[in-house]
Amino acid sequence: MKTKKILFRADGNATTGLGHLYRLFALVEIYKEQFDFVFLTKETSILSIIPCDYNLKTIPEEIDIKDEPQWIDKNFCYKEYIIISDGYQFISSYQKKIKEFGYFLVYIDDLATEHMYADIVVNHSPNANKEAYNKERYTVFALGIDYAILRPKFLESAKQKKMVSKIDTAFVCYGGADHYDFTLQTVDVLLKTEKINKINVVVGGAYNHKEIFTTAKQNKKVEIHKNLNEQALNNLMEESNISFVSSSTILYEVMTVKMLTFTGFFVQNQIDFYNGIQKSDVFFGMDDLRKFNFNTIPEKIEAITEDKIQNQIQNQKSIIDGNQKKRFLALL
Repeated sequence: MKTKKILFRADGNATTGLGHLYRLFALVEIYKEQFDFVFLTKETSILSIIPCDYNLKTIPEEIDIKDEPQWIDKNFCYKEYIIISDGYQFISSYQKKIKEFGYFLVYIDDLATEHMYADIVVNHSPNANKEAYNKERYTVFALGIDYAILRPKFLESAKQKKMVSKIDTAFVCYGGADHYDFTLQTVDVLLKTEKINKINVVVGGAYNHKEIFTTAKQNKKVEIHKNLNEQALNNLMEESNISFVSSSTILYEVMTVKMLTFTGFFVQNQIDFYNGIQKSDVFFGMDDLRKFNFNTIPEKIEAITEDKIQNQIQNQKSIIDGNQKKRFLALL
């Protein structure tokens, strides 16, 4: 029997990126069988990427973040809804107001900078530690890779075996916006890499660069994919055997599929994520992508040995067990 409904709350646009939306999409897929839900976002979000079968409601643009808790209270009764929010704008004062209105609040965090008034705080960064938080006495934590926020298809992939015997098909994705266009920089050098026969490029709804599309028209090796659903993204990863991604949720996803991986960071919240996983030897590190010399990629690929391939794949298999859905369901 279904109990309370869930109010999923996140925003995403070309300025803030789409990561907060995509993390909540993953949690929707985990919870929707047991809970009715509403997906709540600002009118200024990129609404086209939100799945059409979601019960979508929008917050008027003129509603300021400080007034939002009161707006939510007028539109969604606390007796009926649990709130799951993801976004840096949901600071301590926001959480406190939400709690004062009587809601049960789950907050997805990856910075550990705010005092937490949420009932449950989820931080899936590998180095997440509750000692880093200031909190209320009732606040509980769901931390680390055991709570990696992954969609069901990727959790299935985590439990499956995969052999990688060659390197010839690349997967490239640096998030929904990719302000610095690492996508183009990576593709340009992969086109010069003899082993690579195909390059699968994934861009998001907030990706505003044009040159990559010209490159794809001029070279049959490059295929551009935009706003892929869960199944299509999983399939594309399964077809690939080497990936170039940012150190965010997409890194967890390629690890569940299991392939050779190059990754780096370019914003603050990705640094702990990167450093926390690096010691597990599951990727080739690029460090700060803004300073990385992409022209070194071909020689790095040439230097990869068979032993290195198998070691990295095995380490990826051991780090994510695929039981994250059970743990998230147990939280509520």
